[in-house]
Amino acid sequence: MQPREKIMSTTSRRRLIQLAGAGTAVLALSGGPALAQTKIQFKAATQASPGADMQLILAKLKELAEARSKGEITVNIFHSSMLGSQQQMQEQVVLGVTEMITSPSQLVEMEPKFGLFDFPFLFADRAHAYRVLDGEIGKQLSESLVKGKGVRAIAYGELGFRQITNRVRPIMTADDLKGLKIRVPPSRFRTAVFQALDAAPTTIDYKELYGALQQGVVDGQENPLTAFQEKSMWEVQKFISITNHVFTPAGVLVNERWWRGLSAAHRDILQATAGEAALWQRAEMERMESTLIKDFEARGVKIDKPNLDSFVAKTRPVWKQFEAQVGTELVEAALKAR
Repeated sequence: MQPREKIMSTTSRRRLIQLAGAGTAVLALSGGPALAQTKIQFKAATQASPGADMQLILAKLKELAEARSKGEITVNIFHSSMLGSQQQMQEQVVLGVTEMITSPSQLVEMEPKFGLFDFPFLFADRAHAYRVLDGEIGKQLSESLVKGKGVRAIAYGELGFRQITNRVRPIMTADDLKGLKIRVPPSRFRTAVFQALDAAPTTIDYKELYGALQQGVVDGQENPLTAFQEKSMWEVQKFISITNHVFTPAGVLVNERWWRGLSAAHRDILQATAGEAALWQRAEMERMESTLIKDFEARGVKIDKPNLDSFVAKTRPVWKQFEAQVGTELVEAALKAR
């Protein structure tokens, strides 16, 4: 987890100054205080490319918020890691240089309790994950994020359930993963899971993933099927195992100080439209996934549905390790939501 007091490099500071120069434009009522806003515009950043998972949330939010505010709100979307890596965007939203971002697995690096979503085989299905995200647990996680980083989660979309892909061999049991170099996101939780599976987890930023697969830096990776499509991974991966080992939410995060500085009317619009955008994106992701397997098979990718018993047995011991950081009560509450 990155501390707020982290000393940034000269290059990082220069980058943030450049971003700040292109920052929020707020037009105040003539002669009135800055908080009496009539129009606002802000940056919303994501690592996803147009039409992909997290970008879908921001695009729908922009559409709804700009229409509902009758032009008072303008959302400037920066997709495809245009403002930097996921870690850099998270630093930016903490500092308020970028007002809104999306965050998937790396949420845990901002607030360890989000490690709940790295517990292998915890979530029975999408409905179970949604009950956790949309209920008291989701609210608690957001408040913990506010207290720890000054950042609020105003909605949760999804990346969805993650599957394991590789270029070497079919993965039918946990033993088949032994020795394979598997890319994982920058998450110590996910790293621990694949270490337990006797793989060789390797941290690589998402924007560098395709190149790492193409060059053989890693043998495989784990992501939802929509990421496999977004990166055209069928060109460099030949096997997909449907493991559903982890469900990854997509948090819509805002800088808390900026959020509290908005007028109540603008805040209400953004809160409502973020929630609507997240619900729409979840349905869209499920719809997209239903067509992808046939498409991948047509491109020569072998799809396997392994027996998961060996995966569950090998990864269950890491639950104890995770509980110490996430909290037993939180885990028990998530299990009760099944």
